[in-house]
Amino acid sequence: MGYDAIAYICPLGALESLFGAGAWAPRMLIVLAVVVAITAVVGKAFCSWACPVPPLSDFLSSKKRRQADHVECAEAGKRAGERWKACHGGCASCAACAAPASGEASANAESAESSAAIPRIEKKGRRGIKLDGRHVVLAGALCSSFLCGLPVFCLVCPIGLTFATAIAINRLVGFNEPTIGLLVFPAIIVLELTVLRKWCHRFCPVGALLSLIAGLSKVTQPKVDREKCLRSEGVACHLCAAACPEHLDPCENLGDRPLSECTRCGRCVQACPKGAVSFLTPKRLPKAAKTAHGDAPEERNVR
Repeated sequence: MGYDAIAYICPLGALESLFGAGAWAPRMLIVLAVVVAITAVVGKAFCSWACPVPPLSDFLSSKKRRQADHVECAEAGKRAGERWKACHGGCASCAACAAPASGEASANAESAESSAAIPRIEKKGRRGIKLDGRHVVLAGALCSSFLCGLPVFCLVCPIGLTFATAIAINRLVGFNEPTIGLLVFPAIIVLELTVLRKWCHRFCPVGALLSLIAGLSKVTQPKVDREKCLRSEGVACHLCAAACPEHLDPCENLGDRPLSECTRCGRCVQACPKGAVSFLTPKRLPKAAKTAHGDAPEERNVR
């Protein structure tokens, strides 16, 4: 699909075609430029709002599996809360805290010992791309395309197979053209999403490709109003992190995965009891706008 010589094509498919053909096609380069520009603004929003794999995976999951996924998210949120508690006031197990002075070493010994079991985490704001199995699959897809001369991974990609199934159904209904793809494509999708349960987190090369660019997206990243957040009151709240299916910590970037993996699903916004999380920069009242009692004027006066 597309307009004239510009086709709507998966960015990974475009790269595979370039590697397989060994030539630079203008339409492919335009597609890649558009994808880079969009991803630099909205990050990996495609993974939540357009990719068919997450809803298909949920549909094919049993109730027990969905409950297990919910427990994993809750445990990831708990780990983020533990990291925040370990880092609050200084610790030896987290790179987010500077090394204590010699006079403070004994005072922080107990805190460091209690947090020794918490995995190390990089300093907030410095956590960029985290390479994992998805990037290995991405490299394998590009190498196989180069060696075989065709986009090999597109033959088994569940995203492409989902759209191929929709096209096959459209041809059957609109033109009475039954094809073997009506049986083969859904069978491959079901096999992949039931055997490779953690497709999005461990295998998806499209997500890996987007993650290489999503680090540039700062405009729509989750933002926290520190004045509303419970952590500003010393409470190790991790409700937003526990609600995140990507195992992120929107508040301090202390989750199992960096904020560059955020898919803008909005679950952290819904989970925050104080409404402190948003995807836009929270509006701050100027100090001069406060009343003599220190309270902000009514919302209608400062809107």
